[in-house]
Amino acid sequence: MRLLTLFFLLACVAGGALAAPAGVIDRLEIIATQDAYQGATPAGAAGPYVVITAIVHGRLDPAHPDNATIVDLPLAPRDADGWVRYATDATLLRPRHAKDARRVLFYDVVNRGGKLGQGVFIGGGALTDGAAPGEHFPSLLRRGYTVVWSGWQGDVALTGRGATAALGTRFPIATAADGTPLTGMSREEFIPDQAGGGSTLTLNHRPASLTDRSEVQFTARPAWRNADGLADYASTPAAAVTDWHYLPLPDGRVAVRFTPPAALPVAGGGTVVPDKGTIYSFVYRATEPRVAAIGFAAVRDLLHFLKTARADAQGQPNPLNDMKAAACARGSDCPAEPADNFDVVLGEGTSQSGRFLRDFLYLGFNRAATGQRVFDGLLAIIPGGRRTWTAVRFAQQGRWSRQHEDHFMQGDQFPFSYATFTDPVSGRHDGLLKRCEADNTCPKLMQIDGSFEWWGGRGSLNVTDGAGRDVILPANVRYYLVPGTQHGGGGGVTTGLAKPPDAGSACRLPNSPVTMTPIERALLAALEAWVVHGTPPPPSAHPRVADGSATAPPAVPLAGTGQLSTLFVTEHAAGVPRLQLDKPYRQWVPAVDVDGNETAGIATPEVRVPLATYLGWNVRKAGHAEGEGCSAAGAMLPFAVDEASRPAGDPRAPLSARYTGRADYLARFDAATQALVRQRLLLPLDAEHVYRANAAKVAPQLLPSP
Repeated sequence: MRLLTLFFLLACVAGGALAAPAGVIDRLEIIATQDAYQGATPAGAAGPYVVITAIVHGRLDPAHPDNATIVDLPLAPRDADGWVRYATDATLLRPRHAKDARRVLFYDVVNRGGKLGQGVFIGGGALTDGAAPGEHFPSLLRRGYTVVWSGWQGDVALTGRGATAALGTRFPIATAADGTPLTGMSREEFIPDQAGGGSTLTLNHRPASLTDRSEVQFTARPAWRNADGLADYASTPAAAVTDWHYLPLPDGRVAVRFTPPAALPVAGGGTVVPDKGTIYSFVYRATEPRVAAIGFAAVRDLLHFLKTARADAQGQPNPLNDMKAAACARGSDCPAEPADNFDVVLGEGTSQSGRFLRDFLYLGFNRAATGQRVFDGLLAIIPGGRRTWTAVRFAQQGRWSRQHEDHFMQGDQFPFSYATFTDPVSGRHDGLLKRCEADNTCPKLMQIDGSFEWWGGRGSLNVTDGAGRDVILPANVRYYLVPGTQHGGGGGVTTGLAKPPDAGSACRLPNSPVTMTPIERALLAALEAWVVHGTPPPPSAHPRVADGSATAPPAVPLAGTGQLSTLFVTEHAAGVPRLQLDKPYRQWVPAVDVDGNETAGIATPEVRVPLATYLGWNVRKAGHAEGEGCSAAGAMLPFAVDEASRPAGDPRAPLSARYTGRADYLARFDAATQALVRQRLLLPLDAEHVYRANAAKVAPQLLPSP
């Protein structure tokens, strides 16, 4: 193994790389290569695609400065060469023939092991046996992209079946220098309606002891709200949960089974009975921490390998070497003998995966072994102002903070913005791009959030400082807000009829159907043009303090005011959050018009030509922590059809006063759609087959034809 490693390092030197890379791909194990979509050619593509299922066997130098932000890497087991080994699942979707490809590599960051970008940017069905993307979908495969997915989340297990299953990892467990198990206090949270009901909490880490309960703090509360109305951990009243026990599970994990207390104290006095929205907090001593931040290096090294390397450390050839013969990214004047397999690497991540990208940049992983960029362009979708709970011991990467759920989970402290400045609240000087600015490895970057991210995800802190003042984003960054959207957007307004929440839903109001994904597809096309051709992208579009479009939470007709996810300077010690309530972060939400619809950002035709008020927030109903923010949900408040049907107290004009009929509505809707196409915020195929198709479905009882 030492000779193989030496051979690989010498090959890196011969190829112009640094003599001491931070990590290497030791072996790319090809599990299967098969036709994609049963051999059918995707609509608009130059030829058919194939799917490569693989396992990546990587190695990291624990002493390399480029790995310094991987917490506990020096405490991981080492091989004979002193390096740390890991493995991840990987799936490659590539044109069967290089002549049908362009030299653009697209990386879709998986979300909890799943390929979220497949439905948004690729289209079609299952990669191996589903239908190919159709003629009405603007698939990336039309542009000859090669698409890559790989595991990065430490608590998603490696399967070797990444084409058809979740893409996972096998990361080492850190131990003390003397080989004894590491332990530390950790906190878990459980809310019944977020966990399928019941009273069993599955822990993310094994308890250090299944019999010693002396350090456990198990409490229950209706909400994070103290007597002053502030969301605090220490001063929020709670009841002790005393009837519980550990439950070992067949897969090796450990759960906690408990009986809820009879009553919960309420801030200001009184009690309530536990319900499906009750927050249970379990603090315990955990052991066997996984080295979770290896996931960042695993992505860095895989993409650099696929782009630049001829072979892995075992001498097996890179399966994308023939892409040197593909058309260059710009499509003309291509070099005869390119040095790399790809000219451009683009990346995208949605929700958890978008937060991964923010951490990836912040922790310095966009610097490859050669000193060049890993990603040339990135699209971060709906991360809000958060990062991930990854680069710490006893990470819990699946959790994300909201107003009611997981409110104090780690991953949402300064810095929040891509701009580097001194935080007026904590006094720290930092920014998400500080490291990559120092070594000139920053990509061109877009972030797109929905309204929910400003209400529930600290989104305004991307573009304002902690005191609530506008900040200037770097020239390589664009930031966009899509108003009226819940987390990820909805399926489209279509009929315009509000769908009441399902019986099992925690939300009181119908969800917002306003879409986001067509805007995301257009922005990815603009990102490619920006990276490849230097074409300036659409300007940032979001609320601003200076013009009043960013405001304090407003009241809207018939719904009142939503719950904002507040934030204070917070430290986590002994497993619990410790807030400095005298150091709050000033946050804003989008301003609204007289109807309650938001006025800033990229307004879709559904919001520009509305049939209802569309909100980025919702509230929990009775039996589910009533009145608290409803997780990830927006809301829809339909306009009355005519004056006779308008409810008392509704100041909003009815549909009959807004539109002269169905044709008038469709004409205005089409004009709003075409305006977005002209601004490069909507692709023509989506204008026709998403928005126009949806508008044609409006219910006749809302807008009758003449």
